[in-house]
Amino acid sequence: MLIRVTFLGTGAGVPGPGRYLPAILIEDGQRRILLDSGEGVQYRLMEVGVSPLKITHIFITHLHGDHVFGLPGLLATMAMLGRRDDLVIGGPRGIADLVRNTLEVVGDPPFKVLIHEVEPTERVTEVVNEENFYVQCTLARHTIADCAYALHWRTYVGRFNPERARELGVPVTYWKRLHMGETVVLDDGRVIRPEDVVDSITSGVVKLVYTGDTAPTETVIDISRNAQLLIHESTFSASEDKDVIWRQGHSRSIDAASIAREAGVERLVLTHISNRYPDPELLALEASEIFPSVLAARDLMSIVVDARRSGP
Repeated sequence: MLIRVTFLGTGAGVPGPGRYLPAILIEDGQRRILLDSGEGVQYRLMEVGVSPLKITHIFITHLHGDHVFGLPGLLATMAMLGRRDDLVIGGPRGIADLVRNTLEVVGDPPFKVLIHEVEPTERVTEVVNEENFYVQCTLARHTIADCAYALHWRTYVGRFNPERARELGVPVTYWKRLHMGETVVLDDGRVIRPEDVVDSITSGVVKLVYTGDTAPTETVIDISRNAQLLIHESTFSASEDKDVIWRQGHSRSIDAASIAREAGVERLVLTHISNRYPDPELLALEASEIFPSVLAARDLMSIVVDARRSGP
């Protein structure tokens, strides 16, 4: 499984030249997920060749305008284009009212919206749980209720050894369950564990974390632990006054890097970058002094997370 992450908008507060407002597209071959839906998201989707009809899930971090003002227009376009498939929308308190009010204006859309409204707390809360995919949220440190999301994909736990499975007399019907990390009991009562038939055991989970707007906080560290990818807001440079920035519920480049290091993530991407910095590489350079595996997001930049390389 290859998971493609495309940054549709990487700005903060107001749009700027070449930098739209927050929206991230996640594609896993089965789903097309939007993380936030800032103004201009429909134009960016057109630029990357993804129809609004193909979006399966939308997760909103919080209800500040730069993160959500693109959602009403997106829903209206889906209705106008005759969408039929269900749409999953998750977000903090208030998201249900926003969606319902939008749909009242749109009229009677020909599709269902499945709304998952959560109250973000310091405990990790489950938002959705599907067959091989689940989403959790925790409370980010912002000026209003704000979800930091962890997206998880269940995948194979290593390289399956069919010869060994045959030697043990494991029916083929059990192979996938073992390959996904499940212990099974055969009809004859024998217990077969994944390590009996799978080489190079890994965690079997790919994890991506997106913070939304946040000052540095332990809750983000906790939900980010051992993630393959952390997408952390970096509104400001290290040169700004940290006390002022933190009171605003935002982070500097070096704050995001410190979170990534403490959480033990594999890669860090900085986003939600103020227009006062025309070259986001400045922020990446600052962060790299603390956490070397870092990129500064640019609009329409894509990166790939390879599930085959997931580890503990």
